[in-house]
Amino acid sequence: MTDSAELARIAADCERYWRENGVPRRARTHMRLELEQHLAEAAADGRPPSAVIGHDIEGFATEWAREQGHGDASTSWGEVQSGAAEFKRMSRRTAWTYGLGIVALMAGVIAGSLAQGGDDVNNESWRWVWTLFALGMGIGEMFTAGFFLLPFAIGAAAAAVLAWLGVALVAQWLVFFGVSAIAFAYLRKFIDRQDDRVQPRIGANRWLGAKGVVLQDIDPVGATGMVRIDTEEWRAYSEDGTAIPTGTAVIVTDVQGARLVVSPLGEV
Repeated sequence: MTDSAELARIAADCERYWRENGVPRRARTHMRLELEQHLAEAAADGRPPSAVIGHDIEGFATEWAREQGHGDASTSWGEVQSGAAEFKRMSRRTAWTYGLGIVALMAGVIAGSLAQGGDDVNNESWRWVWTLFALGMGIGEMFTAGFFLLPFAIGAAAAAVLAWLGVALVAQWLVFFGVSAIAFAYLRKFIDRQDDRVQPRIGANRWLGAKGVVLQDIDPVGATGMVRIDTEEWRAYSEDGTAIPTGTAVIVTDVQGARLVVSPLGEV
């Protein structure tokens, strides 16, 4: 019998393939939930995953996406699973960011060597503006820990150095943009690694994909509906806008605010 980890891996691989081929998030989440349900039902009956997906998982995933109206696949299964597709996309984005940063930095160096320095009063103001901005972004990064503010802190620090040296304001701004862009491109790999980690779901989001039962009729006309998931009770409404009677087994397909969006089991 196939274990749950293997079934989860198959569903995750298919979702990754759909994502790389442009299937919208809501649609691919819906498709993954349905696939997980079919795989679980097959495993409960003692059947292998191939009973659901066949022996060509790429063909299965491609055909399903096409049936959902998302066209033909432009990225192969092998490229997705090897990480080549994501690497190419990240490489292009990083190259553009590095390029823009280097151009801005070179322009700043040239402007600094050709332009006249600002007057003392103007430079005095910008020295403190850049210094305080760099400190503010640095402190903000300590609290957010997402590497988003750090590039701006580095760029502002570079601009502050130029301001204290009396370099022209236009050069300060160009160096700020250039250094920030280069720092962002460099730190991007750490951001992507952080994003790749499975993030814990909090609040109602932790029930996405969970199964429950309707405690109070879900009625879109009367805006009523209550479901029990595990030991908790949540307000809910149906995904397709139809009524769902009390006692119906449901699965959570989405979360909107503090309400769960559910669909009867067997109709996901």
